[in-house]
Amino acid sequence: MLFLAVFCGFLAEYQLEHTIEHQREKQYMVTMLEDLENDTAQLRLANHYWNAINNSIDSVSDAIQFPISNSDLLKAYRHLSNALDYNGFRFNDRTVSQLKNSGGFRLIRNKEVANRIIIYDQLNTKPAVGIDQQHSQLYLNTVSIRNKVFIQEIINEVHRRHLYVPPPLSANVWIDSMMNKYKIPLSPERYTALMFEFKNSLLTLRKDFTNIRWAYDSIGRSIDHLMPMIKEKYKLK
Repeated sequence: MLFLAVFCGFLAEYQLEHTIEHQREKQYMVTMLEDLENDTAQLRLANHYWNAINNSIDSVSDAIQFPISNSDLLKAYRHLSNALDYNGFRFNDRTVSQLKNSGGFRLIRNKEVANRIIIYDQLNTKPAVGIDQQHSQLYLNTVSIRNKVFIQEIINEVHRRHLYVPPPLSANVWIDSMMNKYKIPLSPERYTALMFEFKNSLLTLRKDFTNIRWAYDSIGRSIDHLMPMIKEKYKLK
């Protein structure tokens, strides 16, 4: 009888432990869904920003022509602040970090879900980060050249008045006034060479967005696979 009582107690404790682990597993999936929903919203916002940034990059590069006398520098100044804005996406790793750091992956009984979460984490921490670092370097190089050929006081004033929204054509009046007030201390030859370098750097930055787009699209597809899978396997809404 004593043996039976001890054995039944062991079974009860074993069952309780499994019940607790299953509850923890489901809670992880609940928070994982919350993280993925947040990531979806952040991706949508990042894409919106990048579309606006790329439109302004196109406007600035179109405004810079050679010989320089054919350039529309007023248009370039109107779009410059937005063209060199920067927006990045960082995924919400709250649940993934808990799963990795506390050994929580062992609680996920559905291996297909576990593998999908691992793939999602790897996508965000390896290729996406590398692409972002490359773009950051191109961005810093472009800003460095911009500082040599454009007047920062005008850029600051455009931003002060309009933030990152390109100002209307009426802004040409006060931009032109500031251009006449502040002069760039460069010879015409040096100015032309640097402006050529700036336009090329800007277009390289624009081209590199195709890599960012690939990363964002890949992350989006991963979310689209993972969210319905979690909802189906764990009976979540």
